[in-house]
Amino acid sequence: MTNVNLVSVVINCFNGEKFLNQSVKSVLNQSYTNWELIFWDNCSTDNTKLEFNKISDHRFRYYLSTEHTSQYEARNQAVVKCKGEFIAFLDVDDWWSKTKLERQISLFEDNEIGFSSTNAWIINERRNNRKSIAFKNIPNGNVLNNLLKKDFVTMSSLMIRKSIYNLLDSGFNPKYEIIGDFDLVLRLAQISKFKSIQEPLVYYRQHQNNLTFVKIEKNIRELIELFNDNENNLKINKSKNFYLFKNNIIFSHALMLILESKRLLAFKKILEVTNIRHFLKFLLIFILPKGIIRKIRSR
Repeated sequence: MTNVNLVSVVINCFNGEKFLNQSVKSVLNQSYTNWELIFWDNCSTDNTKLEFNKISDHRFRYYLSTEHTSQYEARNQAVVKCKGEFIAFLDVDDWWSKTKLERQISLFEDNEIGFSSTNAWIINERRNNRKSIAFKNIPNGNVLNNLLKKDFVTMSSLMIRKSIYNLLDSGFNPKYEIIGDFDLVLRLAQISKFKSIQEPLVYYRQHQNNLTFVKIEKNIRELIELFNDNENNLKINKSKNFYLFKNNIIFSHALMLILESKRLLAFKKILEVTNIRHFLKFLLIFILPKGIIRKIRSR
């Protein structure tokens, strides 16, 4: 695809003054030039607006929310402002490689592709900016079953054909605080095909304020709720990985309980596993030192 296709880039921000310069400039420096930037300020109380205004471009659109909302409600409100045929998301604490948009939008030359992602570099600030690749291999095509086994779409690599997004009953589900992006991708996978770029074109900053790490227990509770909401969804519950999805949630919960020195509760949780092979595998965690369990959970 050439530059005739407008891409709406959505950056949602709440108190992101520390990171926004790098994320915004990575959009500004894209080799693909037909984009608009929807910068949604979710009532920041720091110098976000001041820092954003230090960088100017005619393609920038700054919006200040009338009230502070959940991050997924903020994304819904930002999407309403998008005029492009495609929507790309970038978290304010992440940034892109220069060719990210150019290479990714070419995937949509196939009209069956409704959404896409790229691989990502994980920049671990807790380990002195150690860099690693997020995924060994990202599948393509009808990926619903793959997603139930492992989420391989980072928010800052997601691009959606807007016409496909509009086919959904709703956008991001604001009831979620942490897993709303995974919920959206699952619903997209039920109505459209997916295509990926194996090369990491996104830099995902892993730091102590990432919600996935700060609110691990809430993340698990939301995944359980997502599972329960889809137990009667024929497109999902007929997938061979549907109950693997549930077992992985139980496993994550058990790891958390062990680290909290609640091994008896963890054992009771593992008793919920229905697959005998998974059950035996999960039992092995009871003989592992906490240091190894922490490494398993952080993967």
